[in-house]
Amino acid sequence: MKITPLIIERFAKFIMGGVPFESMKRIVADHNNATMYGSEKRRAVLNEFASLGYSLAESMINLGLELAVVWLKNKQSK
Repeated sequence: MKITPLIIERFAKFIMGGVPFESMKRIVADHNNATMYGSEKRRAVLNEFASLGYSLAESMINLGLELAVVWLKNKQSK
């Protein structure tokens, strides 16, 4: 078991909350294999997250997105 995804998940849940981070992870995973690229994929993830109605600061959403991406990459590389 890799400890990195666990640490990332615990930190993100502490900072932005468990439910919003679980939503962000799901959205990032859903868009992971999309045929979109870089900024287009990022915009789609942020739009879908915003549509869920979470009221977090933009910087917190960006941090959550980056942590979800790193979490997913670490989970896939095991």
